[in-house]
Amino acid sequence: MENLTTTLNECIERFSETEEYRMLQGYRTRDNRFTFDERLAIAKSVERTFAPIFELMRADVPTLKDSDLLFCALSIQHFETIAIAECLTVTPEAVRMRKFRIREKLPSKWMDILYPEMKRNSNADVTSQTSAEPKAEISLPSQITKNVKVMKEKMSFGKAVSTCFSKYFTINGRARRSEYWYFYLFCLIVIILFAMLKSIIESIYPFMGESMVCVFRIFLETFYWVLNIAILIPSFTVSVRRLHDIDASGWLAVILCLIPTIIAFAFDAAMKSSGFYTTMDNLGNMPPSELANTLKTMIKPLVAFLFFEIGVLIASVIVFCLRGTEGPNTYGPDPIRVISTDGEESK
Repeated sequence: MENLTTTLNECIERFSETEEYRMLQGYRTRDNRFTFDERLAIAKSVERTFAPIFELMRADVPTLKDSDLLFCALSIQHFETIAIAECLTVTPEAVRMRKFRIREKLPSKWMDILYPEMKRNSNADVTSQTSAEPKAEISLPSQITKNVKVMKEKMSFGKAVSTCFSKYFTINGRARRSEYWYFYLFCLIVIILFAMLKSIIESIYPFMGESMVCVFRIFLETFYWVLNIAILIPSFTVSVRRLHDIDASGWLAVILCLIPTIIAFAFDAAMKSSGFYTTMDNLGNMPPSELANTLKTMIKPLVAFLFFEIGVLIASVIVFCLRGTEGPNTYGPDPIRVISTDGEESK
């Protein structure tokens, strides 16, 4: 019995570290109802963290339903009756009565472990919060009800960019559509600005000495790679978090983002080493027969590469435009609907 109590305490401690626990702790009023996805996320989190206890309880009492186990896990942690009722989609009165029905199913061993304060033959109205609670719902202080809200968090262009850079190596959690696409827009602007800078510098090459031209070419080449690497990592991590938002595996980002990017860099390097760009610049000086053979040889891999990249791009746009799951999912809380405890809407 002592081992069971220790295991139960470990399960409770693990659940207390989850986002679902904090959601239940902050729940005070049915003005902000849990969504179906939020209830499902809570049930999954409870099932995952209390799995060792549930397995033993099912073995001892096969007639226990999933809702019975969920109720036991929530009630022993002293959550508000109204929060438990919201999870089970029942009335608070039904929650108060359920413990009496549970004790008829559970053997005394489990009653002593789960509800040591509740005597087997007691007629007291015991709930998850106290051993005696009036049937009427306790009116909560207005200040508490006011300060606990579920609201939509706003995401601006600047906040999206700063969020992505602050989560430079973070792949855990979720990213909403505005965060992903604002950062995509930021990367596009950076690339355009670099292209403009490169054009301006290259336009003054004729007025420079050979040594200065060489220096600027090395500078542009180095800056190009540094810039790409600087935005590549946060672009990949925000892509993973965006996939998490639609409850998809982050490994899909390897197919949609990383592999096409690596192939693009490799293709660019291969074209440079093979003299493709130099040949394309000199097409006008080639005789017709040589021009036809050159185009036939070089255009095929280029067309294949473009078809691949365009196909992946279309698939990526479709996937990353999908709406995120409402409420918590497997990968974390909803990045749009957040629970605020300070009474002020997040900006």
